Amino acid sequence: MNYLILILIIIAAYFYGCISSARVVAKTFRSLNIYKVGTGLADTENIFVNVSRPLGVLVGLLDILKAFFFLLVIEYLVRWLNFYGIVEGADLLYNKNIMLLYGLAMLVGHCLPATNNFKGGRGIFTYSGYLLYFVPAPMIISLIVAGVITFIWKQVRFAQYVIVILPVLLTHIFYAFIPTFRRNLPPHFIVIIWAIAIIMGVLNFILSKRLGEI
Repeated sequence: MNYLILILIIIAAYFYGCISSARVVAKTFRSLNIYKVGTGLADTENIFVNVSRPLGVLVGLLDILKAFFFLLVIEYLVRWLNFYGIVEGADLLYNKNIMLLYGLAMLVGHCLPATNNFKGGRGIFTYSGYLLYFVPAPMIISLIVAGVITFIWKQVRFAQYVIVILPVLLTHIFYAFIPTFRRNLPPHFIVIIWAIAIIMGVLNFILSKRLGEI
């Protein structure tokens, strides 16, 4: 029963990830089809660079909240099922390694949505909200650094690399040197989030290849 629920949550996470904040914001505020603007990607960068900086910031915030609160809702829903005995052993469904799997499914849905011919966004801020749920301090530091790089030096692409790599690097450092930090993390957590960062890089490589950037 629990494995069936796990599979259903993964499928739900993928299709939830297919919901595009960029598409909704572009259509609502500017009556634009985001797939016909700039790079044609439904992502924060395209909105920020080719539509409006304030709307780009809004899309970024929505993508962060989209990922963070989805994982939060899943955690509390499964805890509730477990508490009331509706599903026995439901705690298996919300340990952090399993939650990483739900978040990964959501991230893949954002970058490769079946609802739009697998043409999605880069997923940078969805990824940010995803890691914010697990390692808030490293992710917040990374977002601040990326924000400074973007607004002072105008290096949007480099800021994206920072958001992908720096939170994982900081997590590794915190894990190695702060006992209270690693106490709350499951075995192999560091290896898993490094793997997710690599997957994030692969997804963005696919998108960049489609755009002819590389």
